[in-house]
Amino acid sequence: MYGWRARIGHVAPSRGDTLVYEFYKMFPEGFMIMNTTGTVRNLVDSDFEAQLGRIDEAVKDLVANNCDAVIFSGSPLFTRLAFGKDRELGQELTQKYGVPVAAGLTAEVEALKAMNCRKLVVGTPYPDELNKRLKHHLEQSGFEVLQIAGYGVSNNAQLTDLPVHASYKIAKRLYAKARDADGVFIPCPRWPTITDVQQLEDEIGKPVITSSLACSWYAMKLIDIKEKVTGFGRLMASLAP
Repeated sequence: MYGWRARIGHVAPSRGDTLVYEFYKMFPEGFMIMNTTGTVRNLVDSDFEAQLGRIDEAVKDLVANNCDAVIFSGSPLFTRLAFGKDRELGQELTQKYGVPVAAGLTAEVEALKAMNCRKLVVGTPYPDELNKRLKHHLEQSGFEVLQIAGYGVSNNAQLTDLPVHASYKIAKRLYAKARDADGVFIPCPRWPTITDVQQLEDEIGKPVITSSLACSWYAMKLIDIKEKVTGFGRLMASLAP
């Protein structure tokens, strides 16, 4: 059986393609990610609302397919809602279906805390309005956002077509403006992010957290998986036994 050590369910806001690809770059045979595609085509509230309405059914399907844990990603779905709604829904679905379920936004915050990041620079692919919402949520979570900027992409399909090194470049540029930051956060699991994490950490000497890393890491933490994952930064290295 494939996924004999862990089957991770992922409720993607759109295709989920990049996160799946990056998951398999990090984890060896024995691990599987089972993806459910979503309905977000543009980064607008009407699409977010439609996707929120289908998370329960998607989680139900993934649990029926023997997933050990489920992550529903797409931080912009929740940064527009009251603070804590991501954790509330995760707890409700965990109780309802009997397996650990969490939002990607929850995973991101927990990953930043695990790496002792408090003052952040945040490089995103998002438009300014979504950046403002994210900044507000991070501040409510106890972080100080020193710099935040994005590429202004609002069409979801265009996220995956961003250059492989786009996240590195914006993160490096923002860090140069705020060198007293103690961590870098690169949200959104749809654009390429993990390739340059180790290099960026080596250059700035600070932890770098991306959504793909946070979702994968948190799913493993929820089911007590210990696995040596090297070459993708400090967060994934912390999974080692």
